[in-house]
Amino acid sequence: MASNWAEKFYEMQYRSLKQEGELTVYEMDLAKSLKEQVGRPLGNVLELGAWDGRLARILADDADTITTVELIPEMVEVAKAHSAPNITPLCGDFYDIKIDSTFDTILYMDGFGVGEDEDQRTLLERIGSWLNDNGTALIDIYNPTHWIKADGQSMCPNPVDHPEVIRRYDYDYDNNRMIDTWWHADEPENTLSQYLKCYTTEQIYTLCQAAGLDVIGYFPNGAMDYNAWQYSDNASLEECLSYRIKVRRH
Repeated sequence: MASNWAEKFYEMQYRSLKQEGELTVYEMDLAKSLKEQVGRPLGNVLELGAWDGRLARILADDADTITTVELIPEMVEVAKAHSAPNITPLCGDFYDIKIDSTFDTILYMDGFGVGEDEDQRTLLERIGSWLNDNGTALIDIYNPTHWIKADGQSMCPNPVDHPEVIRRYDYDYDNNRMIDTWWHADEPENTLSQYLKCYTTEQIYTLCQAAGLDVIGYFPNGAMDYNAWQYSDNASLEECLSYRIKVRRH
């Protein structure tokens, strides 16, 4: 179920930021927190929405194997060029790709919410089918409380290296979606947007239950104060821009 906007948007986003496989402090800190939240050896890992494989490369020494899935061919080629021997990068859509293995750990960072509730349930069911009996998945969920506050805010995602790239946040109240629109300053008429459903903790718990998954942990991420234009790494579960759920099969 590749969305009609996803491939063009993520390809543009990747090219605009021109990161091309480099590892950042953000990924280093993310890897550390993920290992703490899993709370046991990673074992065999499946990462969904793996970008160009940078997180997998950081985790490679802590995992037996890592299989990454990414929609954008350009990113998959970068991942293959930089992969460790125990990493297998795959190109495909989460809803169509055929994966016969099961995994100890599944990771889906910063991307859940493409499509409608039925699509999220289908993906959660697929995640459950890829988990082994004792496996757990960590999934980032966008928090509606934060994104309602972000409605109408504009900024440069990387003002130092790419001041020409601008983004604006909007909130679709009818469909409970955050809308993230990007453009270049010299081409304001050429915009691309991503649309991600937002869920309260109660809503995602219900959705996971319907998909045969138990939520066994909630981990809040940071939050942006749009009055002070300051980001904080520490935020409550109610105020964070996204939170991470830890799930296992019923």
